[in-house]
Amino acid sequence: MQKALLSKMAIFVLVLSLMISSIAFAQENSDNEVLSLSVEDAVKIAEENNQQIKLSQLALQKAQLARKEFNYQSKKVGSALDLWDSLTPEQKSMLISQTPTLYSEITSLSGFSTSSALELGEKEINVGVDLAKRGIEVAIKGVEYGIESAYYGALLAKENVAIAQAAVDRQQEMLRIAEAKYKAGTVAKTEVLNAQVQLTKAEGDLSKAKSSEEKAYITLKKLLGLPLDKNINLTDSFKESPENLDVTLDELIEQANSNRIDIVSAEGAFEIAKLDFELSSKAYPSNTFTYAEKEYAMEEAQLKLSNTKSSAEAEIRNTWLDFEDAKTNIPVLDKSLEVARESLRIAKLSYEAGLVRSVDVTAAEDGLKQVQLQRLSAIYNYNLARLKLENSVYFSTAGTASSSSM
Repeated sequence: MQKALLSKMAIFVLVLSLMISSIAFAQENSDNEVLSLSVEDAVKIAEENNQQIKLSQLALQKAQLARKEFNYQSKKVGSALDLWDSLTPEQKSMLISQTPTLYSEITSLSGFSTSSALELGEKEINVGVDLAKRGIEVAIKGVEYGIESAYYGALLAKENVAIAQAAVDRQQEMLRIAEAKYKAGTVAKTEVLNAQVQLTKAEGDLSKAKSSEEKAYITLKKLLGLPLDKNINLTDSFKESPENLDVTLDELIEQANSNRIDIVSAEGAFEIAKLDFELSSKAYPSNTFTYAEKEYAMEEAQLKLSNTKSSAEAEIRNTWLDFEDAKTNIPVLDKSLEVARESLRIAKLSYEAGLVRSVDVTAAEDGLKQVQLQRLSAIYNYNLARLKLENSVYFSTAGTASSSSM
């Protein structure tokens, strides 16, 4: 009986162990599955758990609470003054006799300084709430921009690998042809050695391209909060056909003046400084220090606003020029690519016919690869400049993702 029980327990433990191993194996396979990612998928993943967006939402809640508290305190002041005004002279005298400081406090509350402070405080609160609301929008746009920029960087690295791999394939074919011609006695051994050197060089370039691709993928996965060893596949590709934007340069600048966070912030600071000066000028003569101090603060805020708008416009205009340059370069490089491919085809045929040496084919091969890289760079720069222009109406994109120059 005891042996049968022990036997059943052993079988149970064995089955349980197999089940656990099966689950672990399935989990491991699930973790190793390739994750297909479009730009939209990547942005969605990033937005779900982004800390900056959450902080911006908390900042808005804090600003709204501050406004609620300010309104409550303002009503308390108003209620206290209304109550004082409703009292008879006798009641007021009795209260003042009991609390000697009451009269000065009431006078202070009903004075110009208090009403000015309340008006200025309300302005500051409203500017803070508006800025916090804009902050959420900018945070979301910023996340989208950062992810799309990183996605484009990974795409660029992926396409570089494809170009490098194609170069290796062509060099392998050249080595095969050189070896066949050497065996046939039509070329010297140096032709084979040269082909081997070129193949080794192409394989080295491919190894570097793969390393850069892995680094670009790591950057993207880190931004997305994915495990760095997670296999991903980019399903989107670059827009290769240049298109005009739906807006003009002047319209972009106008949109930036209305929506850009640095401009909105500078405008808010100027509005507060201007109101502060206007209120102070009613209480202080123009020859007083306070008057001059408030006037200087207003002029300084106005100058900062002007500089902020000017910097934003300069940035947008420069990015627009980058966009137009890249858009113009793509069709030119398309034609250059056709010429380079044809040149390589003729060089190979001439080499097989014994009319040229392998160095001539190598030159044509290098020419093709350079044009391919230049075209890829132009396509990347076009997509990146377009992305920058679309986001430069919300925040500065200067010094973020950089253009490629291959």
